[in-house]
Amino acid sequence: MNQLLTLLKPETVVFEIKGSSKEEVIGQLLDKAVSAKLIEPDVREPVYESLLAREKSMSTGIGSGVAIPHCSVNLVDELKCVMGLSAKGIEFDAIDHLPVHIFILLIVPKSKFQEHIKTLAQIAKTLNVKEDREKLIQAKDFDEIRKTFSN
Repeated sequence: MNQLLTLLKPETVVFEIKGSSKEEVIGQLLDKAVSAKLIEPDVREPVYESLLAREKSMSTGIGSGVAIPHCSVNLVDELKCVMGLSAKGIEFDAIDHLPVHIFILLIVPKSKFQEHIKTLAQIAKTLNVKEDREKLIQAKDFDEIRKTFSN
């Protein structure tokens, strides 16, 4: 089964992400992580700071309308993943200077750095197919996401 699909659940997807800045998008994805009980409310702020620090060092907008904001922290004991989708696209300082439509937020335990690198590579590979990205951007529910990755 697709690696990304194993990390996501219906309650960990934001279907029409709102926001016009990197900070707003990351904040909304983290709010989803809290509401889905992936992270405790009291660790939201330190995780947010860690994600923004990572973005300052280098944008996680990898191009082709995809961004993978991520951080490695001691505040979680296993990999956490939230996906956000934006049909119109949001400026995210991507390497190709294009708006981002698909956001994959990863919060990784510091103790599992190798797993983190492998997961990033697998997600980037998964989102490499233009037709799949287009289907994802238009998805209205989790079943449509599942179908996109089940082909």
